[in-house]
Amino acid sequence: MRILFLTSGREVPSSRFRVLQYVPYFEQRGHHCVVAPSRPPKYRGWPWLGNRLSELPRAGARTLDLMRTAWSRFDVVVVERELFSSGITFFEKQFRRIAPAIVLDVDDGIFLSAPQKFQELAALSDTVVAGNRLIAAYSEKSNPRTVLIPTSLDLSRYEYQPPTQCVDQPIVLGWTGTAGNYPQLGLITEALRKLPAERDYELRIIAEREPPAELTSLDNIKVRFQPWNAEREIEDLRAFDIGLMPLPDDEWARYKCGLKVLQYLALGIPAIASPVGVNSEILTHEQNGLLADSTAAWIDAIKRLADDIDLRRKLATAGRATVEASYSVEKNVMLWEEVLNSAAAP
Repeated sequence: MRILFLTSGREVPSSRFRVLQYVPYFEQRGHHCVVAPSRPPKYRGWPWLGNRLSELPRAGARTLDLMRTAWSRFDVVVVERELFSSGITFFEKQFRRIAPAIVLDVDDGIFLSAPQKFQELAALSDTVVAGNRLIAAYSEKSNPRTVLIPTSLDLSRYEYQPPTQCVDQPIVLGWTGTAGNYPQLGLITEALRKLPAERDYELRIIAEREPPAELTSLDNIKVRFQPWNAEREIEDLRAFDIGLMPLPDDEWARYKCGLKVLQYLALGIPAIASPVGVNSEILTHEQNGLLADSTAAWIDAIKRLADDIDLRRKLATAGRATVEASYSVEKNVMLWEEVLNSAAAP
């Protein structure tokens, strides 16, 4: 097949993990892939222009993509999330007119802020691919041809390394994400401040810009910010002894796809997460991770993992097995290929 992927941007997490890591596998299987990212990236316009005015150059770039689609005769066009963060669906409808098949990929609750827009996008698509069970359930209301393919990792890049005993070194508590999600990390600052002083802890934060002061002033805990870098991403994550994924129990968070947790587990980093949305499906408490729903529970979970290397190793081994079984690109590329073949069939 000839496949065109319309993505949010080359470094946008949804593009990287829902599309870009699959492309080499599709090409190995004989398909021709073209990736057309939003220019400038969606949700994050050029700073000197602003996100709203950045819709103008985005529209110009998508017009060129439309022309290329008309000339190149792609068998299927994959729209990652939506083409524009505003309410317009004009360009998706134009691609629908000229493309033999449209597949919409959704990995977040984008329908919460624009339900009518999502209904239009789902209805014009031959198939909707949902990143988790809750997204799939919502999507099926607008398009019964909805398929669940969870957010996955290319395990050829994520080499498993079992936890090691920390001797005369602080326990590194790690969090990675976009700066817009700093409020999620803020949910557990009280727990971090109340950790017992007899053990040294360090909070390592990886994001594209520095955290606010309320995340860097944690009394006895040293906080270190590591700017996110695509080339160093996995190496920087390996510095974590314990991976953290706090979430609020709200409607938006329930549709998250658990990427942080999956990255931790794939690398052999024991994880603690809020039991919200897909986190409770990925993690089974005390089997492949720990779930914490209160300040006291977060304190207890961190202390247990910090003090018990055998527990960290047990959870790390089981966590890696979880990713290998259900959340690997190597397995799920076949599901994607079935979806694309089905959509492109006459």
